[in-house]
Amino acid sequence: MKNILENYNKFKNYEKLIILFGFFGLTPFIVGLIDTWFNYPNLLFTINLTKNYGVIILTFLGSVYWGMILESEKTTNYSSRFKIFTLIWSITPALFGIIILSLEQNFSILILSIGFMISQLIDEIYKDILFFPKWYIYLRRVLSSIVIVVLIFSYLIIANI
Repeated sequence: MKNILENYNKFKNYEKLIILFGFFGLTPFIVGLIDTWFNYPNLLFTINLTKNYGVIILTFLGSVYWGMILESEKTTNYSSRFKIFTLIWSITPALFGIIILSLEQNFSILILSIGFMISQLIDEIYKDILFFPKWYIYLRRVLSSIVIVVLIFSYLIIANI
């Protein structure tokens, strides 16, 4: 996070916007955690905001890879097998999300946190292959860490541990 904040003024406008949207994207997680903390089991929202929004974001993280592979001029050097594996990964978080939304709440929040961990691991593996900007990987590490902590706290509240 320190690296991102120190270099913030050097970023292009669209990169700054990505960073701001990333941090603003934490808001539903935080609001959902607060709602769970104070109102569980009678949540203020009719859904578990943390869980449902988490599934949306997890799906979005997979779709990044779909977009990377579709950008053909940057991916022409990759093997067909690599592209197929990447496309399969790109839809895996969405399939994971369907499972998460159909399972019992307590258990599904743990699965969702594992999904974010796996997504971060995939980002770490791909960071040099797909040439993600360094700041993006740092941003993903920070945001994923915060999301995983929020999900674990949500689980602990719901499970009454």
